Order: sequence, then structure tokens, then C-alpha cells
Amino acid sequence: METCCVVPAREIGSYYTTSHESSMKRPPFDPSRARGDSFDAGLFDPEPARAAAFVRNSPVQPMSEAQPTAPAQPGPQREFSVSAMNDLIARTLEDGMRGVFRVHGEIANLSKQKHWYFSIKDAKSLIRCVMWQSDAQRVGFVPREGDAIVVTGKIGHYAPQGATQLQVSKIEPQGVGALELRFQALVAELRALGYFEDARKRPLPAHPRRVAVITSASGAAVQDVIKTAREMQAAVEFVVIDVRVQGDGAAPEVTRALRAVARTHESLGIDAVIVTRGGGSREDLWAFNERSVADAAFALPIPLVAAIGHEVDTSVIELVADRRASTPTQAVMLLLPDNAALAERCDRLARDLRNSMRWSIQARREQVGVLERAPALASPALRIADARRAVDRSAQRLRMALAADIAHARRGLEHVAARLARNSPAARVAAASANLAALRPRLARAITQQLASARTTVAHLDRRLRSAGPAETLARGYAIVTDERGGLVRSVGAEAAGIGRRLAVQVADGTIGVRVEEKSQIEATTQFDATAPEADVHVDKGGTQQ
Repeated sequence: METCCVVPAREIGSYYTTSHESSMKRPPFDPSRARGDSFDAGLFDPEPARAAAFVRNSPVQPMSEAQPTAPAQPGPQREFSVSAMNDLIARTLEDGMRGVFRVHGEIANLSKQKHWYFSIKDAKSLIRCVMWQSDAQRVGFVPREGDAIVVTGKIGHYAPQGATQLQVSKIEPQGVGALELRFQALVAELRALGYFEDARKRPLPAHPRRVAVITSASGAAVQDVIKTAREMQAAVEFVVIDVRVQGDGAAPEVTRALRAVARTHESLGIDAVIVTRGGGSREDLWAFNERSVADAAFALPIPLVAAIGHEVDTSVIELVADRRASTPTQAVMLLLPDNAALAERCDRLARDLRNSMRWSIQARREQVGVLERAPALASPALRIADARRAVDRSAQRLRMALAADIAHARRGLEHVAARLARNSPAARVAAASANLAALRPRLARAITQQLASARTTVAHLDRRLRSAGPAETLARGYAIVTDERGGLVRSVGAEAAGIGRRLAVQVADGTIGVRVEEKSQIEATTQFDATAPEADVHVDKGGTQQ
């Protein structure tokens, strides 16, 4: 029989977590309440009686939408400052158009920064609207120019700009609620991340020992779970974790409970988790459509069964869960085994086992009968004789095969011996020696001829080299003139042959150092003149000609 333990959510939070989540909503910014001190002292009075008297004496009287307006009666003219007039308009609007209005139309002039500024219009007119950042962050879709929407808000007058506008707190697309759009957006995002893939979903345990139930301990869902488990006579323990299942703070409590089970399931012996609650509107079930709850369910290391709402309701945690149930009763039936069904299955398996054993024994008996009737088993001597004849045949085939292999090997040896006799090493050495003796005189003659030819070639090349070299030319009376750095002087116009420059004149048996005293240019067509004046040559005191 099952046992049940209820753990309050506050104990789960204090035991399993070190911090508590809290949410505080800041009221939206209202520019009409941030007037500062720019009003006339006579128009702002903290006493209600004086303020009411002021409104009654004002030329603009409060009115409701259902009450027809009476024609304005002419009254005494009064003077106002701009700030005072704006304050009068704001007070009149706040008193005469109290409450929240829903207006449908199309978006125009949309400007989204921190706060959203836009207009809502129809075919004839438009209304300026403002949506403060705190409210805009809760919009579950991205509005665009021209979208047909329904806005919810109250009338206000912004004194610094003298603008009457609708202070919007909620935007819904026409025909589809904001919660539905937010739900669809979250489903699309989680599907892209693989949260709903069948491949990642785990099978349910066949025989769970302990199951955690995350729900409200005072709700009907937990009673359905316990009642169904008792009817199924399942030997399982339940740990009921008491959490809020709707309203502010429900999603953080469900998230903390899932994360606590994920951390402690091994130490507590929890094999699976059921998250459930009864039916309700989309707003009532919205705690199970939050991203934090989906992330905690996705990270849960043990199987999760979710039963949120009724059959037609679908929540994000049900799509992430390993199995979805339409009701808490079905969740228990999916997860827990039925003792009656288990007993019936055991009986069926026992019958199948007895039948299989009976058929197996009968088959073995038939095999033994066949073996008993076999001739080999009836006369063992016959089987021995057959085996002996088989051994004799195998021995005879072995002897014939050995004889054939030996004969083949002998023929191969004889063939190799004959080849060795024809090609003995001594005969090959004698033939090589005779051939070497015949080749030796030929080699000597060839060497002598090659040397003579080489000597003749060398002598010829020596003569050619001497005739082409400078020594032969110098011996015939020519000279080589070089400057101080050893460069050749080829023309009297060269810089190295200038007047006073020192030159070296190389002749056949030595070198003469000279200094240029005079030079003359020979025309290209002029023949050599033996009577041309010779260059003056001075001899150094050391005896060297210059």
C-alpha cells in the first residue's frame, strides 16, 4: 500500500535553496502625478472639501460616457496660467473619465524606446497613447505599424506638453490574446532548442519505488492521485511537494521544487515526478508556461509526467515532460503498475513456462527414441569395423603420397648434379685465365698508342698557347702599357695617359716605369710616321727608366 508525505513549499525552498525569490511590481510612471511645484497655490489644496468645491465651480464638469452632456452654461470669465489650465484639464479628465477603457484600432506613429509612444486610429480619428517601460516589458508580441490591436488603459493629460493621451497598460492583437501569442513564441523558441524532441525523452520506470508529486496540497489533484494509487493497490511512496499552482509566485515555487528534486532525487530515492493541477483559464495555468519552469523540467534527470488542466489544455511543461497526461488520474495510471494486471501477467507467464517445459521434455523424449532405434547404437562393433577400414584407407593414401614426393625430389637432385658437372668452378677458372693471357698484350699496345697520341696533342696545344700568349707578342717588339693601378692604357685620350701621369711599360724581358711628358693623337687614316717625335723619357736617379 502506498504511503504519502506532504512537504510544504516553504520548507522545500528553505531546505533546498539558500535564497528566496520575491517579486515586487513598481507602479507605472504617471507624468500627471509628477507635476512638481509649477501649479498655482490657489489651485492645489490638500483639503478634499476645497478641492471638490473647486471642481464644482470649474467651467468643465465631470461626466461619464453613459450620461449625455448638457450644453455648457456661460459663466464668469476667469484667468488661468498655462500650468493651472493644464492642471484643470487633468483633474477634470481624471474625475470625469475614471476607470479603465478598452479601445480597438490600428497602430500608427509607433516609437519604441524605453517607453512606447504611438497612436491608435480608425478611419476618422486617432488617439495618442503612451505605454511605460514596466508595462511594455510584459507585452508578449512585437507590435508593428498598421497592426489591428485592442489597448487597455486610462485617460491622462500630460501637462508639460499639453497632450491628452491614453496611458496603455495592456496591448492585445485583435482576435488573438497576448497570452496566446506569448505561449506560441515560447513554444517556437523551445522547439528550436530541442526541448520537445522525442529522442531526449526518457522511458517511465516499470516499478517506481517513490514518486514526487508537485502540486497544491489543498487541491483536488493530489486527492485524485492518492485515490487512484489506492485503487490500483500500488506499493509506492508519494512525496507531495506543496506549491502554489496559479497566481504570482506560482512559477518560482514550481521551479524551485523541480530543481530541488533534481538535486536530491538520489538521496531521497525518487524515481519519477508528477506535476499536476486541475483545470482553469489560460491565465490560471500560465505559471506552467513560464520559461524558468520549462528549463527546470528540461534539466530534470528523472522521468517527468505532467498533467495540467483538462484534455483540451496544453502547457509548455507538458510538451517538455517525458509523458503528458490529460488528468491527474491518468498520470498515476501511466506511471504506476497495476497490481491486478501484474498478477494476471505472472499467471500468464507461469502457464507459458509450464507449457514450454512440457513441450521441451516431449521433444527430448522423441530424440532419445530416435537415437535408440539407430543401427550404430544397436551394434557398436559395426561402427568400430567401419572406423578401422577408414584408417587403413587413409594410411594407404599416405604411403603412396610419400613415395611420389620422394621420387620427385630425387629427380630434382639428379638434374642439379648434372648442371654442376657441366659448369664446375675449375673449368670456369681455367677458361678465364686463358682469356686473360690473350688480352694482356693487346692491353699493353693500346696503352702505348694512347700515350703517344696524348703527347702529340699536348705538344700541339703548347705551341698554339705560346703563339696566342703575350710573351710571343712582346718578343716581337710590342709592349703593354698599364697605369698605376694596373689597368690597361689603350688610348692617348685615356685619363690614365694624362700629362705627368706615371705609366708602366711591359716588354719581353721586364717592365719600364715612365712619366708622360708629351702625347699626340694619330688619325685613323694616318700611316705610321717613323720621324714622329718620340715621347720624352726621363730616368729616375735610381737608374730606372721613366
